[in-house]
Amino acid sequence: MVSPAPSLPGVRFEVRPPTTEVSPLRTDIAGFAGPTWRGPVGMAVRIEGWRQYQSLFGELTEFADTPYALRGYFENGGEVAYVVRLLPEPYATAQGIWEVGKVNGNSWDPAAPAAGGFEAASFKIEATSPGIWANGLAVSFAYRLRGPSRRPEVDIRVKQTRGPDEYLIGLPADRLIESVADRSQLIRLSIATPPPVNAAGAGPLAKVWPAFTLSGGGESVAGLDHHVAAIELLAIEREVALMAAPDLWAMPGSQQQRDHVLASMIAFAEEKHDRQVIAEPPVDIGDAAEILAWLGQQRAGLDEYFPRSLALYHPRLWTPDPLGGVAQPLRDVSPVGHVAGVISRLDRERGPHHTPANASLFEAVDLVRRHELPELGALALGGVNLVRCSSGQGLVVWGGRTAFDTRLGNSGLFIAHRRLIHRLIRAIRRVAEPLVFEVNGPDLWLIIARAITSVLLEAWYAGALKGDIPEQAFLVRCDEATNPPENEELGQVLCEVYVAPAVPMEFITLRVAISREGRLEATET
Repeated sequence: MVSPAPSLPGVRFEVRPPTTEVSPLRTDIAGFAGPTWRGPVGMAVRIEGWRQYQSLFGELTEFADTPYALRGYFENGGEVAYVVRLLPEPYATAQGIWEVGKVNGNSWDPAAPAAGGFEAASFKIEATSPGIWANGLAVSFAYRLRGPSRRPEVDIRVKQTRGPDEYLIGLPADRLIESVADRSQLIRLSIATPPPVNAAGAGPLAKVWPAFTLSGGGESVAGLDHHVAAIELLAIEREVALMAAPDLWAMPGSQQQRDHVLASMIAFAEEKHDRQVIAEPPVDIGDAAEILAWLGQQRAGLDEYFPRSLALYHPRLWTPDPLGGVAQPLRDVSPVGHVAGVISRLDRERGPHHTPANASLFEAVDLVRRHELPELGALALGGVNLVRCSSGQGLVVWGGRTAFDTRLGNSGLFIAHRRLIHRLIRAIRRVAEPLVFEVNGPDLWLIIARAITSVLLEAWYAGALKGDIPEQAFLVRCDEATNPPENEELGQVLCEVYVAPAVPMEFITLRVAISREGRLEATET
């Protein structure tokens, strides 16, 4: 927003939002895809805190879990999130027409506020985003010829059907379109009818128009392809380290279609090698045996190592619901938002290499389903992380495993180890990407090995790697053995990294490849 030029000497203050600093090294940022009350469509929006979410995406809605998940995420310590609003085409934006004054031929009608210098004889009022949320939005206008600025001013009140009213006070009458765009989160103005050619005139000293009600907003139901497209928008954001779709199991269609969306999320995470999918079992199955059978089907339909990118949490949570009133003060919601908030908070407090478990959940009061002890044991061993109600602690995250099949070993079993690998890959990308297109040879190999070693030393000093000395914690190989002549001719550099995460002891091999085409790839073997 550009401040008007000062007319009087003195000190003035201007409020500007802080510059957003994007850091691809962070592993505490979650991305959510799902329906919201309102908000931008077709993009991943970075938000910092629940209040900013409300200003951009609106209030809670009874039609979706995603807003409740976002509230739970921030209440449990999440700082930054990316949100993709799931709203497929066709959709429509609510709108209305505000007639400033009547026009007689080439001149204003005597009753029109001609002295205001309005940009239009009538304005088109549109909601800032499509959907049914703006149907019934009431917009009121009040004009005065001489406001505190000694110039014609307009006050606007936007009354929502859900959420606080918006007041835009003292807008310059001759720059309404720009001023509303700068200050309003709910509406935009555009010219519907231009002002008369002969715009001179006087008109009243003040005028108040009846409220204009917007209508015509519409939206469609999202299907399989829309969910996959929304998740893909999250996948391309470099900061996102946790991915969730709280309303996945509410998607219309068959169970196979919903499973396909989850498989797509896992595939995106595996492709990036630096993020984790947080999900819950289908809501229509609650028996432990059924959940484990479903998980077995998912493993069978995925590549062998893909389940390491999935962390499942169960059961659902009862959370306070202001929309339910006295009759229904609680709502059962997916645990993924609350758990993602815990993971985010512990990441910043202790680092990604610590297991995000044995930590209390906030903004939830009880479990929707309780299992007997044998069922709890079967779920925990089967790869489902539990939320438990613990005496003196309330609701507690009680599990830190991925959905990896233990019959294949422990190399992808623990969330802490997976997230450590994600952090290392992000750091290695940062130090290795500037070396793309350098001359391939021993000098480049040494630079790469030294840069990656510095990253691993940081992790070792932080306690993320096992060993009394660095040589016991990791090994970096980038030499003639990993880069034979045939690789050099292809313009590729391969660097092998062996790391031993702190307990339990296990070695994971990373292969970092730089190609002649300018791509940098990190894979695991």
